[in-house]
Amino acid sequence: MKHLLLLVFALLAPNIIRGEIEEIVAKAGDEVLLSCPVNTPECGDFHSLKWYRDSSRMYVYSPAAKFSNAEGVLMDRCLDISQRSLGADCARGYLEVTDTNADLKITPIEITDEGEYRCEITYLDVSNNCPVVHFTNLRTVAAPEYVSMSISSNPDEDISGQVVGPYSSGSSVAFSCESGGGKPAPSVSWRFGEEDLEGETTVDENILNGDITVTSVVVVDLEREHSGAYLYCSVINEVLDEPLETQVQVDVNVAVKSVFIEEETTGQEDTEMVISCSAVGGRPLPVISWHMPEGVEFETEEESEILEDETFKLISKLTFTPTREENEKYV
Repeated sequence: MKHLLLLVFALLAPNIIRGEIEEIVAKAGDEVLLSCPVNTPECGDFHSLKWYRDSSRMYVYSPAAKFSNAEGVLMDRCLDISQRSLGADCARGYLEVTDTNADLKITPIEITDEGEYRCEITYLDVSNNCPVVHFTNLRTVAAPEYVSMSISSNPDEDISGQVVGPYSSGSSVAFSCESGGGKPAPSVSWRFGEEDLEGETTVDENILNGDITVTSVVVVDLEREHSGAYLYCSVINEVLDEPLETQVQVDVNVAVKSVFIEEETTGQEDTEMVISCSAVGGRPLPVISWHMPEGVEFETEEESEILEDETFKLISKLTFTPTREENEKYV
C-alpha cells in the first residue's frame, strides 16, 4: 500500500525545474516582459495560470473561466484618485498570451517591483510531465535624482553652487552631501581642490516606497592655501554614464603675508612726491591706512589683484607735496 501511495504522489507532483534563473534588470519607468512558457501544442490546454512576486500573487488568468486580472501592487493606481484619468488602463500589469507563452508585462516599472517572479501553470492534463513553474528574477535600478551639499550643522540649507564662509585659517568644517532616488545606492566621492577626501557614508532605505537616501559627511581642515578652493561631491551608480556632481567654493580668511613700503624715497621741497605701500597675501582684501604729520594734505590711490592662491595683493599710493617742516618726519 505504501508503494502505491508513493507512486500516485510521484505522478501528481508538479514538475518544478529551477535551474539557472533568468535575471532581468529594469530602470524605474521602463516596461518589462516576464516570460512564462506554456507550450500548449505539447502540453495541452491549461485551466489557469497565476503569477507571483515572492509570496504575493500579482496576476490570475483562467481561459476556461474567461478571467484575467492583475492584483496587488499592479492595481495600486486604480485605487489612487489622482490617477482616475487612466480609467480602465490604470493597471500596471497585463498578460500577453499565445500558444507558447503567457508573459506578464509590467509598465511602468517601479523601484518596489524588484523580486523573484514565478508563474504557476495548472494544465488540464497533468500526465504530460510538462514544467508548471517558471522563475524570473527582476532587479530594479534607478539613476540618482539629485545631489546636494550642506553644512552638517545646518543640514536643511542647500548650499550647492554657493560661496561659503568666510572661515578662519586653521578651522575645521564638516560638510554633508546627500543623494536620493538612486538604486543601487550610489557611491560618493569628495575632492577639495586637487585632493581626494574620504567621507563617512550612511545609507537609508524607505521600506514603504524603496527610496534610498545616501548621506556622506567629510570634515575639511582649512589652511590659507584653501582660500577660494572648490569642494566637490560626486555620486554615481551603474545607471549613470557620468557622475552627478555638486560643488561649493570655500572662502578662508588668512592673514597678510607681508607689508612693505618701497625703498626710502628722497623728496624735494614743494615737489609732488609718491610713496607706495604693498600688502601681499591676505584674504579678504586688506585695508591700508596712512598716518601723516599734522597739517599735511595728501591723496591716496589703490589698486589690487588676486594672486594664484586666491589671496590679494593691495597697493596703496600716497601722493603729497612735502615742505621743509616734514623733513625727517615719519609716514
